[in-house]
Amino acid sequence: MKNNVKRFTLLVTLSCLAAGAHAENPEFEAAKALFNEGEFEKSIAAINRVIVTQNLTVAENREAHEYLAVAYISNEQDKLAEDIFTKILTNDPDFRLSEQWWPHRRLMKQYYKSLEKVGNPDRVITESPGIKTIAIMDFENNSVTDPEKYQNLGGALAKILISDFAVIGKLRVVEREKMQYLLEELELSTKKVGGAYVVDPSSAPQIGKMLGAHSFVFGNFIRLGNNFRIDVRLVKTETGEIFKTASVEGKPDKIFELASSLTEEISKNLEIAIEKTEMQQLKEIGKEEIPLDAIALFGDAMAAANQEAFEDASLKLEQAIAMAPDFEKAHQMLQVIRPMTL
Repeated sequence: MKNNVKRFTLLVTLSCLAAGAHAENPEFEAAKALFNEGEFEKSIAAINRVIVTQNLTVAENREAHEYLAVAYISNEQDKLAEDIFTKILTNDPDFRLSEQWWPHRRLMKQYYKSLEKVGNPDRVITESPGIKTIAIMDFENNSVTDPEKYQNLGGALAKILISDFAVIGKLRVVEREKMQYLLEELELSTKKVGGAYVVDPSSAPQIGKMLGAHSFVFGNFIRLGNNFRIDVRLVKTETGEIFKTASVEGKPDKIFELASSLTEEISKNLEIAIEKTEMQQLKEIGKEEIPLDAIALFGDAMAAANQEAFEDASLKLEQAIAMAPDFEKAHQMLQVIRPMTL
């Protein structure tokens, strides 16, 4: 337990540095120092004192509450972390947990439980003009060549596609971690196939409403020799009806290019116009060439991190980076979880 606490301390320290945490409040910095020394009870008291007694900016207040929640998680007080998230979300509905934390399952779980408690506005389908919300499920593995090697690739493909859609202003995508939380915690109708969470399309109306999604993207991939194919089908939330399909095909080392092309095709099927600058961003993302096996290892690391098997996740990421030194997503994830293995 002690080692795990120290590992999580390092994780928070490095992540906050990477996020550009500021040093403008001496008392707050002193509270962080206590945390970094493993004095969690004292740091929790100090951070609470800062929150209560000092006139913090919105950014400082958000950082203080986030740091406090992480301190509670580090101190094995998960329920108190949930309470902190509930408090800040009640007072500051625009607060969102830093995206960098997605590999840490327990922290994300408490965050989403708090969103549920305060009536998470993201769960309600809004009628914003021209804005549509979609949910992208993990892709199913139908590979003929080395299928066992790609058992967790479906999660990595979904993550890549979600990142691509993030550049399109007229589309919102449900976070993969939020979707996973709802599917598991609320025991919605799912099954796990080859490492991917699969929703029965007949359950789409119920689950789509829970996620606040207008449409689902279901898909599968197949590796056959030196060819890689991704097929998707778009399902209406209201009816569970398949209303559009799309496919892309190419070489296994061109996954980012295929994902960008698929994003463009899906947007077209949803009648979403992609701005010129957004299209340029997609083309730029698509230039990244990463071996398929490296992306598969990234998917294995995601699956391991979900089980808090951080040493295994770190090993998989190191193997992926050895294959593809410029694999940015792997580097980013490794930066977050490596301290958990020290």
